[in-house]
Amino acid sequence: MKIELRYFTGTGNSLKVLKTCDILFAESGNSTNIFKISKDETMFPDSDLIGFCFPVYAFGIPRICKKYLQGIERFKKRQKAFILITAGDLDESGFAIKECKRILRKKNCEVIYSEIIEMPISWTTSPKPPFPPSKEDALEIIMKAVIKTQEIAKDIVNGIEKHHRFNYPKRYSKIKFYLDYLVFKYFGIQNMWRLFNVYDTCNGCQLCARICPTNSIRVVDKNPVWSSTCEQCMRCVNFCPTESIYQSQGGDTKGKSKYREPSFKPRGR
Repeated sequence: MKIELRYFTGTGNSLKVLKTCDILFAESGNSTNIFKISKDETMFPDSDLIGFCFPVYAFGIPRICKKYLQGIERFKKRQKAFILITAGDLDESGFAIKECKRILRKKNCEVIYSEIIEMPISWTTSPKPPFPPSKEDALEIIMKAVIKTQEIAKDIVNGIEKHHRFNYPKRYSKIKFYLDYLVFKYFGIQNMWRLFNVYDTCNGCQLCARICPTNSIRVVDKNPVWSSTCEQCMRCVNFCPTESIYQSQGGDTKGKSKYREPSFKPRGR
């Protein structure tokens, strides 16, 4: 099979999942290409299968992922695809898979497999638990995720179909679930970039601006300034060498574990 793989990642989780798939696909004799999503990509090379992997942000997929999928031209012939979503809690994937499926169906895609994979939480600026795990706990979560991903890749190669079933998070009432989802989607994400700030330990190294996956940070007078295209992916927070980035209104990061997938090295670092 010819397989095209696409991902978006903040701290490396989604890339780790697709790289794990990529290895197994190649070992099974398939031809694969793996790339991060790009707004300039609207058409795919001829392929037997396309795989997508995105993270969950507040019960949905990031805006950049949604825009990317919407920008893909409709396939002339039926295109098989699979969707993998990374989440800090398997129970709280929300509408992420539904959002992807809804768009892909309009593009003449047949989604043959969808699943949620638990990876370490990276939302360091969360005002309340759960916070990113310790390095030891993160490695344990990653190891389990790799094993699960290998099983998923084997299923896909063997033609086994599976579809994740939507569920309401156990710790939420339906009203609270929809309220949080809608508030973040239509109000929160539009303004949360305004909450970013730096402690006086910031040395103006500009790493945050160089590695931002959405080019949402510029440096003014040696201080980073965020913009509205910020997806709250937490790459800047978790890669900052002086651990200087935080968010106001409860988003302190001092004393918290920082997380990024150990093998992940974003460009610009």
